[in-house]
Amino acid sequence: MTAPLREGLAAVVAELGGQEREGQIAMAEAIERAIDTREHLLVQAGTGTGKSVAYLVPAILHAIEHSPVIVATATLALQRQLMERDLPRVSAALTPLLQREPRYAVLKGRNNYVCLERLNRSEAIEDDEDGALFTAPRSELGRQARAVQAWAETTETGDRDEYPGSIDPRVWRSVSVGRRECVGESKCRFGEECFTVKRREIAMKADVVITNHALLAIDVLEGIPVLPEHDAVIIDEAHELVDRATQALTMELSPRGIEFAAGRARKHVDLDMHDALLTASDDFADALAALIDDGQSRLPELTRDLTLALTGIRDAARAATSDISTDSDPTTIAARQRARGALDEIFEAAGKFLSARDGDVIWVDPGPRGTTPTLHLAPLHVAGLLRSALFSDGAVVLTSATLTVGGSFDSLAQSIGLADPAYARRASPAIGEEPQDDPGESAVPFSIAWQGLDVGSPFDYERQGILYVAAHLPPPSREGIAEEALDEIADLIDAAGGRTLVLCSSWKAVERLGDYLRVRLTGPEVMMQAKGDTVADLVDRFTMDAHSVLVGTLSLWQGVDVPGDACTLVVIDRIPFPRPDDPVLSARQAAVDAAGGSGFRSVSVPRAGLLLAQGAGRLIRGLDDRGVVAVLDPRLATAGYSRLLRQSLPPFWYTTDKDSVLGALRRLNT
Repeated sequence: MTAPLREGLAAVVAELGGQEREGQIAMAEAIERAIDTREHLLVQAGTGTGKSVAYLVPAILHAIEHSPVIVATATLALQRQLMERDLPRVSAALTPLLQREPRYAVLKGRNNYVCLERLNRSEAIEDDEDGALFTAPRSELGRQARAVQAWAETTETGDRDEYPGSIDPRVWRSVSVGRRECVGESKCRFGEECFTVKRREIAMKADVVITNHALLAIDVLEGIPVLPEHDAVIIDEAHELVDRATQALTMELSPRGIEFAAGRARKHVDLDMHDALLTASDDFADALAALIDDGQSRLPELTRDLTLALTGIRDAARAATSDISTDSDPTTIAARQRARGALDEIFEAAGKFLSARDGDVIWVDPGPRGTTPTLHLAPLHVAGLLRSALFSDGAVVLTSATLTVGGSFDSLAQSIGLADPAYARRASPAIGEEPQDDPGESAVPFSIAWQGLDVGSPFDYERQGILYVAAHLPPPSREGIAEEALDEIADLIDAAGGRTLVLCSSWKAVERLGDYLRVRLTGPEVMMQAKGDTVADLVDRFTMDAHSVLVGTLSLWQGVDVPGDACTLVVIDRIPFPRPDDPVLSARQAAVDAAGGSGFRSVSVPRAGLLLAQGAGRLIRGLDDRGVVAVLDPRLATAGYSRLLRQSLPPFWYTTDKDSVLGALRRLNT
């Protein structure tokens, strides 16, 4: 470790009132070396390591002397933690050691900020679906629209995340624009006041820029320069990177979206062109309806009718775009750009579908009842794209509390393009060692060198926690949670005196279990997560009521931090394997199977292992925490892959004895 890093870490630890942690020191040292040598590093840092400090200190030291560093996160909660808590304290501690105070900023996509032009134009809302929001102010949506507009007129940042409450996407769209819809600061009458422009100006002068995985993907994968020049990227919550990159590259097209674009273009194009768009939309809707009637979801190739409909959409959108005037009249330029942007979006989407390759996955989502279906396209894999774009220049550090499956980084390394998926290494190299080829395969050199480091956790998991697998229960089925499992959960909660977080694998399970527990339990309050609920509010309520029960689904499996006695039992209803109807993951599994491998073991098991570890990690959040993780899926004790999955979890004391677990929970409850 260099002297500046040693002094910087010591200063930050003193500022935070903490003490040095071996894992934090090892992680910071490895990151410093990776950035300086422009190499790639994967770091698994368990809960309690002080992960953010371990990467912020070397990042700031490098940025001050050399070039800015990008830090990308997957969740808004971590962005807020970094900007509002970690960076201010780390910067304050480092400033006396540096030549100047470190500068940091957060950078989000344009549609995360209020557009002043949309907010202040003479016609509050154009003749599109947003207009109904302001013509029905007495509806719940109308009241929210008025409240958001009032806030937008007074906010200093225009940042959606600073609005004190949730916002319906339709409401937010009425005061914001996407990248394609913006006319640019030089043409906009509010260019000098633009919230997005101001945030970008601040970010361009920052030493550390906090962004999200999606914006990083747009910058590196789509080649759209939205981030400042940099020579190092740190990706936190890196277990989410593949999914976020896939989402960023996924295209979608629906009849409703085409009608929306036609509505925006109506005042700016010839009537025949407007009608051609609507006709193309109708043909597209008919083609999708035929596929749904035939029971088709994933499409190995486009049908003839779908190809003709997409060709009609592409041609109509191109013609309409060409017909929009290029006049620079400031009173209409923004509206014309919004129309052009909407048309460009459907033109590009239709073109992508028509030029789809074998490496693309196409599927139809029928959507909820009363809505129009949507056609989707996603890349089968993002490993090659990440390899050529993200890992081609400068150092990349990927970190999370859960990166390994069965103690190996190989699965993640292959999924992001660092390792050749044609074969796996027997073990990841240690820091300072060169990657070794698997001697069982032909010696094919890895295209990109990387290092793997697991710094562990300061927690004594074997002493602090129990992993209980209910091996006596029936295996999960498509019918949902079995009656025996419902009774088991209630018995465990009774013994724990509430203080339980129940993580379910589906909304159906949440509803059934919540209804059951409200009847069965007489003491603790049972809080059920509902679609659209703000996770932070739920967790706050759960934390404040020390004997409550919180039942939720995937958004609660990670990022929930409830140290202390409020959570002494975490129940997981089943191993979180991907849903069999997930089009992208099922296509990835099928591709592995077709190549002679096991798609289940290569795709489903690693994914389940990472999510299972995230869920189990909700239990022990502090040095004094004690409790039980109960998994009600007997396959974790009996299946051939069970040992691999258990090795992916924190090293809790393991048992299948229900009576001993109930006794332990009762003792914790006294």
